[in-house]
Amino acid sequence: MSDKVARSHNSLSNRAKARDGADRKVVFRSVVDNPFRVQWPSIPMNVQNTALACVVDMLAGVAEYNISREQNSRRKRRRLNSTSRGNAAQNIQESIEVTDNATTNRKQPESGNARDDDPASDIPPLIVSSLSVGINEVTKRLERLASSHRRIVTPNSHAADGIAAEGTQAAPQSRVVLACRADIDPPSLLGHIPNLVAGCNSSPAASASQQRTWLVPLPKGAEQTLANALGLRRASMILIEDSAPGFLTLEPLLRGIPLLTAPWLLPPSLSQSVALVPTHIKQLRTTAPKDMKAAKETRSRERAAARERRKANKQSEIPKRMKITSAA
Repeated sequence: MSDKVARSHNSLSNRAKARDGADRKVVFRSVVDNPFRVQWPSIPMNVQNTALACVVDMLAGVAEYNISREQNSRRKRRRLNSTSRGNAAQNIQESIEVTDNATTNRKQPESGNARDDDPASDIPPLIVSSLSVGINEVTKRLERLASSHRRIVTPNSHAADGIAAEGTQAAPQSRVVLACRADIDPPSLLGHIPNLVAGCNSSPAASASQQRTWLVPLPKGAEQTLANALGLRRASMILIEDSAPGFLTLEPLLRGIPLLTAPWLLPPSLSQSVALVPTHIKQLRTTAPKDMKAAKETRSRERAAARERRKANKQSEIPKRMKITSAA
């Protein structure tokens, strides 16, 4: 038996009809859970805090770069808007033959706004090229990794051998996914991440090239910490490639974190031991009529009345009048 507290979902359906609660009773129905689900890794809290501190140190300079880039972008937009307004005013003034002094005074603000930005602020830190920030970006990255491991079996090849036809293989590298699961509401927004990570680790190509993808859930409050380190408003998930500077500082921590795998994706030759997934029964809380016989009779009468109404409506329909004219 699981020691986890069962979650209760009490949201009402928009299509549910209003029912009299006095005529119904609460019942529980057993539902078999999906056997292909992948559990989140269980990581001690001290390891989570240490990993977060190491990542914040690795992201040094990224916040300044993102803030400077946003400020430069806003400055350029304001400059373009002022230039367009100045050009429009200039055309109007030229059409009514303004004086040279007015033209000179009008061009002075434009020359003052046309100053170059600091070129040093446009140089991104080295770690930026090895980062994927956000749920959507990390999901796309993991999907590309999983699809790059697919093997196309030709008709002349054996399925057990898995001989690949034309395909692109990803470069052999590892990565770590850090998810602020405790800060996400609802947590189901990240429910697909363990399966994607397990898919990346369970392909034959990843096993042969020693490609590893770790998943590290971070403690509560880590989302704001990562957002401050990145200079963004929100950062619920990031992916760091092993090509990032300072990734070696994370490797001692990652050695103790279990890799998520999907045994059903591995061929029998690579699967060392077959472990059966224990059956997980969920209890669905719903309602049922107290008097089932009376409820069935009421439902039968409602269906018969609905059939009579449809039949009456069909007989009362007046056919459309057709006007036939002959050509002269």
